[in-house]
Order: sequence, then C-alpha cells, then structure tokens
Amino acid sequence: MVIVAAIDRCRHPALVFDLARIEANLRSIADAARACQMTALFAAKSFPHRSVRELAAKVIDGFDAASDAEVAELPPAKVVSLSDPSHRGRAAGAKAERVIISCETADQVRAAPAHADIAIRLSSSIVGRDPAVGAVQEGSGHRRSRFGLDVDPERRRAEIQAMWAAAAGRTVGMHIHHGPVTATNAERFAATARVALDAARDAGREPAFINVGGAWHGIIDIPGACRELRDAIPDTIELVIEPGRAATHEAGFACGHVVAARDLDDRALRVTDISRICHLRWSHLELVCPAPHPGTGAPMLLVGPTCFEEDVLGEWSVDLSRFDVGARVVMRNVSGYAVAWNTGFAGIPPADVVVV
Repeated sequence: MVIVAAIDRCRHPALVFDLARIEANLRSIADAARACQMTALFAAKSFPHRSVRELAAKVIDGFDAASDAEVAELPPAKVVSLSDPSHRGRAAGAKAERVIISCETADQVRAAPAHADIAIRLSSSIVGRDPAVGAVQEGSGHRRSRFGLDVDPERRRAEIQAMWAAAAGRTVGMHIHHGPVTATNAERFAATARVALDAARDAGREPAFINVGGAWHGIIDIPGACRELRDAIPDTIELVIEPGRAATHEAGFACGHVVAARDLDDRALRVTDISRICHLRWSHLELVCPAPHPGTGAPMLLVGPTCFEEDVLGEWSVDLSRFDVGARVVMRNVSGYAVAWNTGFAGIPPADVVVV
C-alpha cells in the first residue's frame, strides 16, 4: 500500500522504488553468499542513489565500482572492487577496509596502490559460450569482449605471469565477467569460474580469489546457484560475485499518463509521458492493470513521447477504456539501472525518482 500511495502522489513521470523490498533482496543475496563463504559486492552503477547505497553498505560486503568518481560517492564499506575501463582508476580514496583493483597489464598492476589486492581480468570470450558477446569483431564475423586478457593462450599465459610478478607479493586473484548475455542457471557461473582457474593454473599460479562478476538477475534460485558455484571451485579460493539488477527484483515501478491516443490499422496506439529511451533503460517492463474480460481485450501499443522511432514500452491486450487520454499508466520490473540512465531528450525531462 505504501507503493500504491507513492504512485498516486506522482504528478509527473516517475520511477518509484520499494526500499524495503530492495533490503530484502540484498539480505537474501548476502545470506546466500555468506552461507557458501563467498563475498557479495553490490554493483554501485546499478542504482546511483544515496539511500540505496547506504543500505547496501550495511547489508552486503561492499561495492563493485567502475571509476574513481564513483568510488568517491560510496559510503564506507568492507570491500571496494574497482574495474575501471579507462584504466585510470586507483581507488586511492576508497573508504574501505579492502581494495581490489582489476588490471589487464603489468604496468597497471605496478600503478595500483600498494595496499590493493590485484584481480587479473580475463576476456569473457575465453569461456567460448557466447559468440555474440562484445564489440570487437573478428574476421570470422563473431564478436569478442573488449575487456581483459584475450583468447590466445600463449600470450595470455605470458601476461598472467608478468602481472603476477609485478604484483610483488600482493594478494592476486582472477576477474572474469561473463558478458551481457543473462545467465539463467548456475552452470554459466561455474563454467566461468573454472575457465578463470584453469587460466591461472596454466600460468603456474593459484589464485587467492575469483570474481565472476554480475548479471545475476536471471537466476531464480540465487542460494542454489551460489552452492553450485561454490562446489565447482576449491574451498581454499575465495569467490566474489557482483549482483546489481538482482537487488531491485520486484521493487521498481514507473508511472506516467496517456497523453495522446489514436488507432492504427491493426492495434490501438497510446502515447505516454514516460519514455523507454529516457527513463526505462535496461528494464523488462510489464504493464500493471486488470486483465480484460475473456474475448474483450484489444491489442495496444504503448509508446514513449520522444521522436525516437524505438521509444516503445511494449504491446499488451487490454481493456482500452482504461487507457483514454489522461489515464494513469503503471509499469513494473523497473531496474535500478533506469535511475542511472534517467535523462531528458528532445524536450522530454528526466523522470522523478522516488524511493520509499
């Protein structure tokens, strides 16, 4: 009822989040990880809101960050892991008991703060599971990840050995994010972890930890997945996970209003003031409304207000009388990443962000 009341108070396009549900999700993730002697880090970029980050610092083991600027925004935490694509981040100002820096070259290892643990980042393409991942096109037409040590085993072996030598006695582990193709079972994470372990052992080294990254939002049974992942790797090796979107499972909503209506040849069109391209990126939306009586539903295409052709929220079978001009539109399954991407475009303002 708290969320319903918050949505009712919104007069402008808004992203509304249930902080109690986010806390329950984070506690579930933290409990599942700790039961398997794993370290769980909240992906800071997945919800750049002070109240959520402060909650995460209390509940979960720490943060995964992507730049020094992001690190500077974080509250004190046990662990901060920094994987900066620009390779300029050092997390020198991190308010954390433990700092982990992901590196791809020996020079980056030497440039890391002396107190930091080193995570050698591998390309997710070496797992060989997702030929469409990444943005670097091969001659074969396949794509591979732009991050981490690449697919050639001899070069990778030499670079791992050089990075381990540059670490000069520091704690060293492996980091491999399996890419944007969402995992739906634990086997994906276990395969990723085994490949990272094999790469280290091929170089004659034993990692202190393996970070398998994020994209946990497709896993229904996170405790079970953690157990399967833990069983795949020796107990002597710490496992690190970085859930982000999983923290907002069933916690995020969006609300707006119908601002225009017309009929196409094969469906009704309703234009809303809430925009996918501006306000709802990385969200798998569901429309919140009563189902129509059997045989009375009509197809409705719901779109955003911008001039961008692909600003489309989705298509549903509905009772069209509920979607006249001025009617409220409510969506569920809004990700915290929507807050990060929330922006204005072509005169359309950013959505309000409400955390209750």
